[in-house]
Amino acid sequence: MSAKRILLVVLGVVAAAGIVFLLDGLGVPAAFAAAWLLLIVAVGLLSRAGLVDDESWPPPRPERRPRGSEVSRLAWNINSRTGAAGFVVARRVERVLRRRLARLGMDLDDPDQGPAVDALLGDGVREVFARPVVQRADLERVMTAIDRLPSPTNQER
Repeated sequence: MSAKRILLVVLGVVAAAGIVFLLDGLGVPAAFAAAWLLLIVAVGLLSRAGLVDDESWPPPRPERRPRGSEVSRLAWNINSRTGAAGFVVARRVERVLRRRLARLGMDLDDPDQGPAVDALLGDGVREVFARPVVQRADLERVMTAIDRLPSPTNQER
């Protein structure tokens, strides 16, 4: 122990003995005063030790670990036997297409821009998402068309 800590312990013992002696002089039994003093010191030491922690309850929620990557979840949305793409992957590709066209100032649903969108993407790409069942080959054709889209002239980042 360091000299400072020894000095603090000695001063604490002297102060405790002085308090017990003072209370004994006032008519309080010495054993009773010593017991209360020990109780106060114990509570003080326990609270200083960090055992009383107000922020530990309620405990933090355990983190949910993802079950798999997003790529694998999207891959499971394509039926390998029939080639039919699920709703999730079809909507994700459609959102990417809409976002890329919006960067170029075009709208997939605008009938006035239909010929310009068809000229940019290729024939039949716009109608892929109107079908009840989207095939894997159709999604590949859409993604190839997305890759061929020109970059916008004013890229905002």
